[in-house]
Amino acid sequence: MASTDEILSIITAVLFAVLFVQFANRFANSRWRVYAFILSFCAIRIVAYILRAYIAVMNEGLSMGKTIKLDYPNYVSIVITEMVFVSIGAIFILLLMSRLYHCLLPKLRHHAGHPRGRFEATLVDHTRLFMLPVIACIIVGAVFASPGYSADQQQIGLICRKVGTVGLFLFALVYMGAAETYRRRYPEAKRAFSTCVVVTGLFDVSLIYKIVATFYAPAPTNLAVYYIFSPLVELFALCFLCVDLQLHFMGLPEDKV
Repeated sequence: MASTDEILSIITAVLFAVLFVQFANRFANSRWRVYAFILSFCAIRIVAYILRAYIAVMNEGLSMGKTIKLDYPNYVSIVITEMVFVSIGAIFILLLMSRLYHCLLPKLRHHAGHPRGRFEATLVDHTRLFMLPVIACIIVGAVFASPGYSADQQQIGLICRKVGTVGLFLFALVYMGAAETYRRRYPEAKRAFSTCVVVTGLFDVSLIYKIVATFYAPAPTNLAVYYIFSPLVELFALCFLCVDLQLHFMGLPEDKV
């Protein structure tokens, strides 16, 4: 009989696949780069939860005392891959947010006569540069904190995961604060920035859960809490991105600067 974790992982992968198809259709019709970031996030989540389902099958078989020919190095590789994919997914959402700001802010500043702000000059124009240390910590942490490494290496990995997760949360918090500021400053684009506030806010909630889970890693993880505050919150965030993003962030062709 399939375990609860396996069933929920498969359901989650299917839901992300449905959203992947929906955004793939939009990308095929527009070739807009923003949709490519959403597709990348959905693809990462699909692979992550398929791997999680596979790991659940392996763990269930071992816990029931079944005779399974376990290729341990391969098993460890799968665990590492699943942890990396789960950890780096939110990075693509922040990259998506930066692309959305990049599409809209120059036009709004042009009409309002405002100078380019510090947020736009740093986290919008050079997102990857500022996020590189966080990305490195998350990947190194996911690799070293997995089975197959020594206790010292796992401790280093856990520290890196803590630093990376907190850093990612702080970035998301800054993005949400910027969206709220721009929503008040540019009421004509209130709908667009409201979408950014909601999406980054939902991912902040998910990241808060990941921070708690990371700092209390030895404690057993409740499946219901995990699926509510991790994939379910992310799925809700993607649903808010199912609006006409091009209209809200690019406007009509004659509206472009």
